[in-house]
Amino acid sequence: MTGKINFESIAKNYKGAVASKYRPLKPEEINSLPQGNNLVSTKIDGELWLAHICKDEVILFAKGGRFIKEGKIIESLKNCLPKNIESLTLAGELYVKKENRERVGDVAKAISAKDFDILSFAIFDLVKIEGKTLPLNYEKKFEELQSIFNQPKNNIKVIETVELNDKKSIKEFYEKHVNQKNSEGIIVRTSTEITYKVKPSITIDALVIGFTNKVNEFEKVRSVLLGLKRKDDSIQLLGACGNFLGDLRDQLYKKLVSIETESKFRHSSSDGNLYRFVKPELVLEIKCTEIQREDSSSNIIRRMVLEFKENIWQPIALTECVSLIHPVIIRERGDKLTDNIDVRISQLESFMDSSQMDEKVKPIKLPESKIVERKVWTKDGKNGISIRKIIILQTFKSEIWDGWAEWIIFYSDFSAGRKSPLDRKLKTARSKEEAMEISENLIEANIKKGWELQK
Repeated sequence: MTGKINFESIAKNYKGAVASKYRPLKPEEINSLPQGNNLVSTKIDGELWLAHICKDEVILFAKGGRFIKEGKIIESLKNCLPKNIESLTLAGELYVKKENRERVGDVAKAISAKDFDILSFAIFDLVKIEGKTLPLNYEKKFEELQSIFNQPKNNIKVIETVELNDKKSIKEFYEKHVNQKNSEGIIVRTSTEITYKVKPSITIDALVIGFTNKVNEFEKVRSVLLGLKRKDDSIQLLGACGNFLGDLRDQLYKKLVSIETESKFRHSSSDGNLYRFVKPELVLEIKCTEIQREDSSSNIIRRMVLEFKENIWQPIALTECVSLIHPVIIRERGDKLTDNIDVRISQLESFMDSSQMDEKVKPIKLPESKIVERKVWTKDGKNGISIRKIIILQTFKSEIWDGWAEWIIFYSDFSAGRKSPLDRKLKTARSKEEAMEISENLIEANIKKGWELQK
């Protein structure tokens, strides 16, 4: 019986173990593969699912508590148990077979519509026999799979794999299956137990929503926050990128500063700085090696949808999204418009359920932020009174989305006699203790002799 099996734990642990052995590789880097025997197969553009087969029941399952218990795959997996074995757990790629090329977005669509009969299952790993994880190397496990599934069955197959021992043959395999037959890529399982995904790069045109600048080179962009336009003109956050080709960091800074605008949404970068939001007027071309729907912990990726209204960015709600793997900003696309054609979210159609991209996002009510501490200092001078201020704010929003900073420290310095009268700094923190420490450091660095604390 399958009732006592923790399928969620099996799916999560397997995905984590598999992901740790995968390495992205560009086609031009095939020569860098290690020497030795390689098992090479095409990469199917689908979703990782597992199958549990026992005498009483067959079930397909995936992380997130997802199950399939009916359809042609289930019927084909029945009666596949070898003699003297009570149960098997298999891993494979769930996909929708198409004339040209399968697409991962079709899987989610088929499952949502309960159209299970159009799904196929390409088995590539033998995970457990009678509940015990196998210590065998991949070559031996694959031989076992081929012996178990040695007869053709509807909607299931063992992934077609060849043994190639030289890099020229791997290049020829890639050319045939990717460049000629339009497969997503190829998988190379090496004798070192590291698996390589060889894929061409993916390019996307996206809107710039915000930016941060470099600390030591203030007039250079450190990273940009990117988005795509949904059908209702709302903006789906896509993520951030800090890798730029050429001198784009210098070129983009002046343009982005000139279109800076207000935002009621806050997003912090990996180094704790808050993004400065801009009007949605600039389009960049981004190249990445892969697009994923789950993070490194196998959790579905969710990002905020925003609305740009009356020159102010406002958060609407969180929705399922994707992550760009190894993104690089290639160039500015001055020839692209900022409409829902040139920067459309349907550029992700191969990676997401199209129905989710089309549906109108329902707004959520966000909790109000609270001022935890506010300090103001003044100082008399020849040009009047100078004012320095520190405010510590708790947003209460990180539980809704972990990309939203929970603690924000605002520092302002006003002096009427300066060329730039008002200077401001925004910093973020993960805890109250960290926020207080940042505040104390700002006070130590900026509040010297002559400044008077106001009550």
